[in-house]
Amino acid sequence: MECNLKTPKMKSRKPPKINCFKLERRKDKGTGVIITENVPILIDFRFEGHRAIYPIGYRIDSDKWNPETQRVKPNTFNKEKVKATTINKRINRIEEFLPKIYDEAVTLDKVITIKYLWSELTKKIEDLENTTDDTAEDMKEGEQKQLSLVEYMKLFIDSESKAKDWSEAIIKKFKTLKSHIIDYNKKYRLKPYFDDITGDFLQNLIEYLRTEKKLNNNTNKKYFKMFIWFMNWATKKGYNTNLGYKTFEYKFKGTTTKDYQKNIVFLSWKELQHFINFDFSGNKRLEQIRDVYCFCCLTGLRFSDVHNLKKSDFKTDDEGNPYIEVTTIKTDDKLEIELNKYALAIWEKYKGIDLKNNRAFPVPTNQEFNRYLKTAGKKAEFNSIETYIDYKGNKRIDTQYKKWELLSHHTARKTFIINALYLNIQPDVIMQWTGHKDHKTMAVYTKIVNEQKQLSMNKFNER
Repeated sequence: MECNLKTPKMKSRKPPKINCFKLERRKDKGTGVIITENVPILIDFRFEGHRAIYPIGYRIDSDKWNPETQRVKPNTFNKEKVKATTINKRINRIEEFLPKIYDEAVTLDKVITIKYLWSELTKKIEDLENTTDDTAEDMKEGEQKQLSLVEYMKLFIDSESKAKDWSEAIIKKFKTLKSHIIDYNKKYRLKPYFDDITGDFLQNLIEYLRTEKKLNNNTNKKYFKMFIWFMNWATKKGYNTNLGYKTFEYKFKGTTTKDYQKNIVFLSWKELQHFINFDFSGNKRLEQIRDVYCFCCLTGLRFSDVHNLKKSDFKTDDEGNPYIEVTTIKTDDKLEIELNKYALAIWEKYKGIDLKNNRAFPVPTNQEFNRYLKTAGKKAEFNSIETYIDYKGNKRIDTQYKKWELLSHHTARKTFIINALYLNIQPDVIMQWTGHKDHKTMAVYTKIVNEQKQLSMNKFNER
């Protein structure tokens, strides 16, 4: 159906609306497979109920096209060696001038059709490209728009933290990593861009964090994984085309699953019962910390989840059995955790207390919690000697601590898993309570329990 070309009141008409810029989807006649190389770039726009799709005059491989930005990825070329900046400049001009041409036609009282709009737009673009020194403009644009590694990292933190609803803890870790990279750049007078991320850059950064920031291998490895996370984001978004980081390998000694197993701190069932029944009547704060900690030792809750736990999360099933229903902060998993008699006894102690925001327990900040927990552990005389094995580079460092010195809220979750396994509860059942999805993680704890059982059996041999 043709547009009503006889309507004289042109100003009442709606201007053209660009739906998107996209790649043509066409199958190869011989194979039936979608063509992905040298594909035409198309503009899809609508005018007065009519849809129009035109090629913009350039082609590009699909792996060099970013569908989110609807532009060619930076630092790439098409088969004719036309660079991304040139192609993207044409897209920008089309986006800019299509509505302007419509406005001019309205002013001049022209008969406006889709063909007219596209014809005038094509002439406008050709005139500009024939009379403009795009090489100089590209250089100027490149100088203005090229961001440094640190600037892209800020963009990453700002955008992804909102899009993925990061916790404050994750945001803080990435900001710390950014701060470390800024310090590294200052020390060596660098301003790296993505093209500068070579194996040498990564190797030197890791060594800097070890020697200057005094990071152990576990922490260094965590920051390295976070950096790779950032690089993968930049690559996916089309900001980075340097893929050298994907082949870089570095062995962080002492960070394997086997090494991790050596440093797992937990309370045995006997120690947990001792802690539950220890008299803190002279110190209400320590008593509260102990209660919250032991509740988590008996349910497997993370700190973020017990901190967020509400009275309304406590429920009973059709048979009257109590349980808690939580959606975890870290992984957004919905869990139902049945309450054993020990956990229920702790809840009974607090359910009648009116707390802010309907919270179930009086839980302070993580830092305060861990500080008080160590004090409570010291009073409860958790004085057994634990050897903590650490690595900085290739150097192994063995440090001995009393168990109370190593207590933190995270040991509650480990205590829950190990004692559940020791009570012969199946790993798959435990994983439904904790939200673990990887059996490899559970295997670490299973091995600890098996070793504990073997040590217990050996006591018969000592008689």
